Amino acid sequence: MRKFWFPGLLLGLFVSACSNEFDVAAPYQDIPVVYGVVSPDDTAHYIRVERAFIDPKASAYEVSLIADSIYYPANAISVFLERVSTGQRYQFTRVDGNLEGHVRESGTFAQAPNWLYKLKPSQPGGIIKGGEKYKLVIERADGRAPVTAETEVPDTLFLNSPKPEDIPRQIAIHGPNPSAIDFRVSKEAYIFDVYINIRYRELAPDGTLLGNKNVRWQIGKNILRENNLIGGGYYRGKAFYQARDFYTFLLGNVDTVANVQRYFNGFDIEVEGAGPEIAKYQESEAINAGLTGAEISTRYTNLSEGYGIFTAKRAWRFEEFDLKPVSFDSLNANARRRILLKFKG
Repeated sequence: MRKFWFPGLLLGLFVSACSNEFDVAAPYQDIPVVYGVVSPDDTAHYIRVERAFIDPKASAYEVSLIADSIYYPANAISVFLERVSTGQRYQFTRVDGNLEGHVRESGTFAQAPNWLYKLKPSQPGGIIKGGEKYKLVIERADGRAPVTAETEVPDTLFLNSPKPEDIPRQIAIHGPNPSAIDFRVSKEAYIFDVYINIRYRELAPDGTLLGNKNVRWQIGKNILRENNLIGGGYYRGKAFYQARDFYTFLLGNVDTVANVQRYFNGFDIEVEGAGPEIAKYQESEAINAGLTGAEISTRYTNLSEGYGIFTAKRAWRFEEFDLKPVSFDSLNANARRRILLKFKG
């Protein structure tokens, strides 16, 4: 039984240097390994297409360091994105990710070149639209059937609590019981990461502005929406958080500085959602990777052939919430937090 290796993959816009191995009975050379995430929020879209490999005359580690072993030749494949509703196709161009600002991390596999397939829309507004279904098509020059995968782009998400339309627009972070960011989402998005962006300013004792800063607090990771439809044809999602975690986060991420006064500028709620493909992968592997940090599995793929994931994601941002006065009082009720953090309002 030989060991058959396949390379680490592009995760969102970040490169993973991980590797996996599995046993095969015979050396089959052309097994595509793909990772792609498309989003209407991106100005350019990248797909990694590599191949599993075997060389009975060399160790897998030695072969993995040879770029020609893990990438298809430039003329061997063509990569397209197809909008299913219209059949319109857009062709990706092969680029070196190292020159695009997406440098491959050091690890088991060759770092240079770092071939990716890039699609940069020329028309205003881009080509990725919420609620639309897209197909990844990898055509092979040897005449074999194309490798394909489909995904739907997340469309609508709105907050149910706290409500952006409330006046004043406030967020509560206090007390012993958990609070929640409660949202409604259309069917395309299934798994979510939720953040609260905390903006604040620092002043000198004489009132001179020293600077504006922000820290990003992740309150929910890999949250699955509920499966039951509710009013309006939407699904419910919730991210729970507790005040004690807020205090711990601030103490760990806001510098202790003498002779400074701090004031909150506002709180922004950010929700990142992706299609069910990642959720199914995680269920298969029982892992806890984030939306941009997972290893490709041999047990789940939505490709017609080979291994990997093609999915879609989207981010929603709801800005300018204030902290409820009772929450600010709770923050400063503890002497240590009051002295170290120095938030005055």
